[in-house]
Order: sequence, then C-alpha cells, then structure tokens
Amino acid sequence: MATNPISGLIPRGSLGLKLLLVCLLVLVMGVPLLLVGGLVGERQSRAATVMHEIGARSGGAQIVGGPMLLVPYQRTLETTDDEGRTQRRTERGSFVVFAETGAADAVLSVVERRRGIYRAAVYEAVTELDASFRPAAALEGVDPAYRFDWTQARVVMFVSDSRAIRNAAELRFPDGATATFEPISDLSVAAVPVAADYTRPGLSSTPMAPLPGNLQAFAAPARLIGPTDFSVETRLQLTGAQRFSVAAFAQDTSVSIRGDRQDVRAEGYFQAADPVSPDAEGFAVTWRVPFVARGMEAAADLNTFNLGLAAGRDMAVSFVASDDVYQGVARAVRYGIMFIGIVFLATLIFEAVSGRKAHPAQYLLVGLAQCVFYLLLLSITELIGFTPAFLIAAAATVLLLAFYAGASFASRAVGVRALAGLALLYAAMYVLMTLEDFALLAGSIVAFAVIAATMIATRRIDWYGAGAQAGHATQKPAE
Repeated sequence: MATNPISGLIPRGSLGLKLLLVCLLVLVMGVPLLLVGGLVGERQSRAATVMHEIGARSGGAQIVGGPMLLVPYQRTLETTDDEGRTQRRTERGSFVVFAETGAADAVLSVVERRRGIYRAAVYEAVTELDASFRPAAALEGVDPAYRFDWTQARVVMFVSDSRAIRNAAELRFPDGATATFEPISDLSVAAVPVAADYTRPGLSSTPMAPLPGNLQAFAAPARLIGPTDFSVETRLQLTGAQRFSVAAFAQDTSVSIRGDRQDVRAEGYFQAADPVSPDAEGFAVTWRVPFVARGMEAAADLNTFNLGLAAGRDMAVSFVASDDVYQGVARAVRYGIMFIGIVFLATLIFEAVSGRKAHPAQYLLVGLAQCVFYLLLLSITELIGFTPAFLIAAAATVLLLAFYAGASFASRAVGVRALAGLALLYAAMYVLMTLEDFALLAGSIVAFAVIAATMIATRRIDWYGAGAQAGHATQKPAE
C-alpha cells in the first residue's frame, strides 16, 4: 500500500502538527473578534449621537468671543478704465478693532444628564469679561480714505448658540453707565471654508483649525464720539455641553476657566500655561495669549476679514464624553487576538510538558469564552464604566477558564495554576489598555516576552514526536 510521504515528515501525533493547528485556530478566533469590534464601533456611534442630542438642548459646545469694537465706515474708491476715464464709487462696511488687552474668568458648574444608559456633561458657565481698547493705535497706518463713523460704533460679542444665554447681558462702562446687548442681523459671523484664505492689502493667512459655522452675534452701543481709549466689562451666563471655550478676542488675552469637575482636559488652538491638575474641588486652568502668538491683526476690514476666524483661535476645556468609555474596550479588542494566542500557546506548552492532550474543540471553547469576555466588557462598561466593568468581566472569564482547565485535565493543581496564570494575564491586559500612548510599546514587550518564554520552555521538546523517532529507528539503511 502506498504511503503518504508527508506523514514521514510530520507524524499524526507530533506537537509540530498540533502547533500548526493551534495557530490556525487563533486565526479563526479573529472572526468573532472582528464582529465584536464592529459592535463596539456601532455602540460608540450611537452613544455619540445620543450625547449630541442631549447636549443640543443645553446649547451644545459653546464658544464665547468678545468684546470687540465694530466701527462703520465709508470710503471713496477711484478706478481708471481702459479708456483712461476715472470712476468713483463709495464703499461702505465695518472695521473690527480688537481690544488691546482682554481677560475672561469663567466658572463652570457641571452636571450629567442621562438618556437611558447614555450621558452627557452639561454645564452652566458664568463668565466675567473685560476689555481695554485703544482704537487710534489699532487703526494707525490704515488708509486715510476710510472715514469712520464713531457715533455708530458698537461693542460686539458672539457665542455658538445664543438660545442658551440665561441673563440679560449688559455692557458696563467705567463711569457706571450700562448698555444692553441686542441681537444683530447685519453681521455675518460664519466660518470660512477650511481651504480658503482671508486677505487684506498686503496680508494673507490660512485658518489652521476647523471653525464653527453657527456663531451668533449680539452688540451694544459703544457711546463714542471719536477714537478715544475706553474699557468695558460684562457678565455672561449661559449653558452648554461637553466643551466650553473662549476665543482670543483681544490682542493680548488672558483666560481662566474653573469648574467642579475632575474628568476634564484642556484643549483648543492655544496651549494652557500649566497642565490641568484636578483636585477634590474641581479644576482650574489658565492661558495667556500675547499679540504675536495670536496671529491676527489689531484691526481688520470685515469686507475682507471673517470675524469667525477669531473663534478658531480659542482656549477650551472639554469633559469626558459618554463615548470615551468605549476607547478602552476598542483597545482591548485590538489586542484580543494576541491574548487569545497567549492562552492557546500556554495550553499547548502544558500539553508538551505534562504529556496530557487537549482536543481542538476544547481550544475553540476556550477561545469563544475569551471572545465573550469582550462582549461582557462592552455591555457592562456602558453601565458602570471601564475599570469596574473590566474587573467583573475578567473575574468571570478567569474563573470559568480555570474551572474548565482543571475539569478537562482532571487535576485541581492544573486549575489552580490556570487561575494564577490567567489572573496575571488579564492584569497585564488591563495595564496595557490603560497606558494609552504607551499601549503599543507595552504590547510589543508583552508579545516578545511571551514568545521568548515559549522558546525557552520548549527548547528540548521533540516536535516530531515519539512516532517519528520509532520510524527513523526501523528505517533500513540504503544499500
């Protein structure tokens, strides 16, 4: 009877063949992991949608800009046509004059609003703003053809959603006089396209950050009769969700944001002076943006300058969104195939050392149990957060796999060793998931350590098996 030549190379009972089979099973386990990963993405998208709906009722992500000075002007332009005739036309518009110095002090009271299992951080912000203007200095060097109407000058501010303003905002002057802010419809504060430039004679610039497109402006009379220096103060109370920011509304801007929340991060166009360090009372973060860092002129013609650009030069804090809890789960799933492979490899090594055998079906059950771990982690994380969810899901999975190992090999000692090894493995997984920026480095080190330990533990193993040795012993020498 003809014999299979491959059977002489890899006998049926060899550990080498079993290793190839285990590697194949690890790849097969990638299919349910892909399904779990897709489910994580779907739940994350759903959470983001619901979070946006919850936050939209409170004003959404708010940005506060101002105070800034708007001065209407008119100027006469002369042009010469091809036949040498001179034509004149009158152009009207507004100039924006940014304050020389400005400061904003915001205090946030944050609460969580829920819809089902989803939640969003909603806040009420009370912001004290003051600004000092030197219009004559800011407009120095501007074309003399501009004729400014100082009696119609206004102090303007903008927010992302004015429906969330909770007080009758007033402008206060040093002499005690006040002026009430009113909505204005003759000023478009909209974002320019990302790829577009804004220009004025001799200057051009490209926005470096995405700009909001729904800014709503309001203004109060500036009470000026000429380009005299003055200062103003105002207090703005508004609600929002998830993110609060203040635009760099002055040539030199100082911003302080405080709140009663710990899970906060500082972000925005400008870097905070110091890292956020939340304590038991909440957080506090400050910025200082000098004129040269701001990257915008002291004054600009609104016919060629979009005031919405100032919104992109912001200082912001954001709170942990409800979909942030999915980041740890997504990271765990990405490394899932590695941890399943580690468990399979450990089982194979135990087979080689002890002489006992595990059926491929048992490998599949162990792999499926580990896949279900990620489902448990996802579903419990949505309810109580990542860390407690990981402890619960990992404890249940480790106990199940340890019990199954002891029962399958009919050995309590095997179950105890499996319990200790799996607990250590899942502890390493948790550390890996929480490292964030160093997750790749930690994962690489874990993978290298496992491979090195496997190579050391199996260095004396006969991968061909006893059957191969017997076959070589009975082989006749060539004549």
